[in-house]
Amino acid sequence: MNSSTSNEHGVPSTLEENLEFLRQLPFFVKMPLETIRLYAYLSKRENYLANEPIVLQGEPCDRMFLIMSGNVAVCENHHGREFHLQELSADGLKYFGELALLAQFDWFFSARAMTDVTLLSITREAFHKVMEKNPEQLPETVSKIVELRIKRFVDQTHYLIDHIKDDAWRECGIAEPPKDEKE
Repeated sequence: MNSSTSNEHGVPSTLEENLEFLRQLPFFVKMPLETIRLYAYLSKRENYLANEPIVLQGEPCDRMFLIMSGNVAVCENHHGREFHLQELSADGLKYFGELALLAQFDWFFSARAMTDVTLLSITREAFHKVMEKNPEQLPETVSKIVELRIKRFVDQTHYLIDHIKDDAWRECGIAEPPKDEKE
């Protein structure tokens, strides 16, 4: 369990480190400090080694992950092939699984540590506990979660467009006929 005090050497506790980390994230900026403190207390640190799976597509999804350090690859298995969809990092987009706070579903992607990674996870159960104590914050918090997902979707789309093969690219409404129809 997270502790709320410094150790005998004056080093901040895990709770205080979690609180400071959360306070820096745009998602938590406008939240009251006591609400952020609840999230810091209810969150859990998770460490993964490079190449270790974090979540697997098709398994039940129950938490949001915030990247404290390291890089994470988001991938999708499609027709037996794994496709890299996005790279997340502590220096850029530093979260995934945000929709898990709102609904039950299975992961529609996999996430793997590209480097050693430290994550802070917030479960759906923890989210509901915080919202039960602060019901007036629910509409704005749900709106922020949707905004986060849209931002990740836009980033992911831009990544895919930037990395698409030339032979797979065609602009909307300008479909080239198959080669055999041209001849």
